[in-house]
Amino acid sequence: MQQRTTPEVMRLRAATVELPFAALKYRIFGHPRFLLRGLSGAQTEINLATLVYNLKRMLNVLNACHLRDALTI
Repeated sequence: MQQRTTPEVMRLRAATVELPFAALKYRIFGHPRFLLRGLSGAQTEINLATLVYNLKRMLNVLNACHLRDALTI
């Protein structure tokens, strides 16, 4: 991967991917380890945390009324 990318791409990746992952691990979980063991448990845990993180971000971007309207069919 280091041979195929440039420093600019790595800086962009760090800004867009690393910050949310760190926020998930330390702010939502409270510690850097998963509570569930095994690949399936860890995947479930990270999926739920990602869902919560994305909903919280959507609430910050949109207000609650716009988000409710966007989510209803």
